[in-house]
Amino acid sequence: MALISCFLPATAQRAVFINSGKIKFERKVNTFAAMPIFLKETRTITDDQVITFMKDYRNTAPQFWADSFELYFNGEQSLYQPANPDMNYSETFQIPVAYKNKVYSNFSDGTVLTEKEAFEHIYFVKDGAKKLKWKLTEETREIAGYECHRANALLFDSIYIVAFYTDEIPTRGGPESFNGLPGMILGVAIPHQHITIFAQSVTGMETGTASWKMPAPGKNALINNKDFNKKTADMLKQFGLTSAWVQFFMDL
Repeated sequence: MALISCFLPATAQRAVFINSGKIKFERKVNTFAAMPIFLKETRTITDDQVITFMKDYRNTAPQFWADSFELYFNGEQSLYQPANPDMNYSETFQIPVAYKNKVYSNFSDGTVLTEKEAFEHIYFVKDGAKKLKWKLTEETREIAGYECHRANALLFDSIYIVAFYTDEIPTRGGPESFNGLPGMILGVAIPHQHITIFAQSVTGMETGTASWKMPAPGKNALINNKDFNKKTADMLKQFGLTSAWVQFFMDL
């Protein structure tokens, strides 16, 4: 038995059960797939110009807009924020909205406080956690060394979401404001929006007060998700960028 175990790949080893720590996530947007949606919805160019535009775009731009985020967590709270606080939106996929969200989730009272940036304006959104009706499945996959179980749900009653959670991390949180599964969500795929958010590493550690530096709203008024959606919809209309894809990205 010992001899056999020596030849097992490291990925087959069980992850350590942890209650608090830091998770590094990578968010990727497939711009080759999302850009045509954006162009058609905003009518930036005519439909018959999209093919030519995308041919040039594929030759000059990277396929994926990728950014790193960190999630600090314990049994009572989590904070999801950019790994690089000075990150900017993609130079080739120029969507200057909610690209560097900071999301504080309080699991005790079920509230979420999010700092979002849109067109150089900062908004502080406080509301209840998303209530998704997850459907658990038998499918599993390994993410960041943890065995994860698949669950599916519809967001906003129409957007198909695939999540992978591990019950080896009992905190019921995840990237952005995704939550509500029997353990930590380490992977999220949103196929029709061509967005994925997957853990790259998990570090067990004590999360002291320095880990929870969520900027205070200060003089900024707190708004709820409904008001934020209305403000941003009006803003997109003002800039001629009305797009269901962009609105969804802001609502993550």
